[in-house]
Amino acid sequence: MNGDVKAIFSLYRKCLRQIRRLPTVYLRSQFFRLRVGDDVRVILNPKHAHLQSTKIKRDLWKLEGANAGYAKCFDYILNTAYGRRGSLRWEILNPLRSEPGAELPPRIIPAVESSRPPQYSKEMKALLTSDISHMTRALTPAALLHPPILPPRADPNSPEARALGPFSKRREVNLRWRFFQQEVQKTALPLQVVVEEPQSDGSASRKTDGASLARVGIRSIGLQDSGVFEEIEALALPPSKGPLSAKDGPRNDVLLEKPKPTFESHLPTRFLRRRYQQLLARIPVLAYVPPRTTPKGVQAGKYQVKQSPHAVKRFAPVHATAGDADMAWIRYAESSQRGKSR
Repeated sequence: MNGDVKAIFSLYRKCLRQIRRLPTVYLRSQFFRLRVGDDVRVILNPKHAHLQSTKIKRDLWKLEGANAGYAKCFDYILNTAYGRRGSLRWEILNPLRSEPGAELPPRIIPAVESSRPPQYSKEMKALLTSDISHMTRALTPAALLHPPILPPRADPNSPEARALGPFSKRREVNLRWRFFQQEVQKTALPLQVVVEEPQSDGSASRKTDGASLARVGIRSIGLQDSGVFEEIEALALPPSKGPLSAKDGPRNDVLLEKPKPTFESHLPTRFLRRRYQQLLARIPVLAYVPPRTTPKGVQAGKYQVKQSPHAVKRFAPVHATAGDADMAWIRYAESSQRGKSR
């Protein structure tokens, strides 16, 4: 066994020691143990001799920081394990880049097959046009059809096109794909899709099993029906709070059936709960409302993006309204400031 192999196995053993200290079974056994093992096998494969152990070293540093109680390192671990970054995010995203059974958009350059513009699936349209899932300002439906980065000259009927000639089709293809890639990178992806069905008592049930999805004719996403998202919600709950009630939002049948998971860690429970509450803010809930008949007619099924009621809010709470005394002090301070400026 040469020195390089010994060093790799030493890194592997150090990673395993840190992984055993993580607070949940999913992080320990179902994700990081498999991830680090796969990375080591790839590096030891003679076909991949050019690969370095930098990735394993980075994971080791983050694992050590997370177990030491550093919030940024722990958030990095959670983002990696729950598809906010890395290969799992790509596995969740890749199926959403196309719409099964839908007709491909027409070619921009008739003779070039690769000149088709990006295809926005129904799920991706809902995510891109929502303030909850989009990390910056949400897009409008019109922006998906005509990206704002396209110059006015791209419209053949515009004055610019008539004065300067038609816009390059190749540049239009590149700009459309660039816009698509940039906006997708700014989008948080769900771990699963939830079927929300209204009940007779006014509440709504949430179902994630494959039979419910097949019944309404939609596809699964990411870690569908694995219980991972339900576990995150349960871990984010304060200890004094029981199962979800009607005021917390739609009832989650999966969460009600299972006992509440607990942390197995040396770190403070409050610190861990806060990390999972912030993680929930980075995981949108993609809900599908099936078609239904209303007094106004038949409503088509549609996707909606929501946020878990147990997530940390993205915006600061609204402060109390200033009273008369507060306003008097504010006016006095403003007048004093104007007097000094003169």
